[in-house]
Amino acid sequence: MATNRDQWPPHIQERYPKPGKPWFLVFVAAIFVLVIGAFVTTGITRVINPPLNEKLLAWEIKDKNNVEVIFEINRPIDMNVWCLVRSQDFYMTDIGYAILEIPQDGSGYKQINYVLKTASEAFTVEIINCDDDPNSSLFPSPQFAPGVEIPQQDPPAVNSGK
Repeated sequence: MATNRDQWPPHIQERYPKPGKPWFLVFVAAIFVLVIGAFVTTGITRVINPPLNEKLLAWEIKDKNNVEVIFEINRPIDMNVWCLVRSQDFYMTDIGYAILEIPQDGSGYKQINYVLKTASEAFTVEIINCDDDPNSSLFPSPQFAPGVEIPQQDPPAVNSGK
């Protein structure tokens, strides 16, 4: 039996024509690959170079009720930003909480020094997140222990957790 198509008898070749390339499927596959490639490229670009990021540089206890926080942000130059700064005690209970407003000033990089008021001596300080919305869901609510007097923060804080 002949396995090469050219060796088939003419009436068999006529009955079973040589199939052509499925150009429609090749076209659909190419579009699919391009769309997936665009999504992956966009995702990788946003992970490598996010539009807004923050970094805690240092913090220092000034006294029992004050801690100096130094952090930086990188943002688009036309973006107003709000950042959540939180201080906790040894038991990981909030003792200081402030959402700071950092208005646009024509610069993409900004280093912020802020003195966070605390209810007692700080064990840790963190920049939880920064966002372009002061009511962002990225800002968890404060977790002060019952009976703790929540310290009122100085400007540019717009929320002290009260």
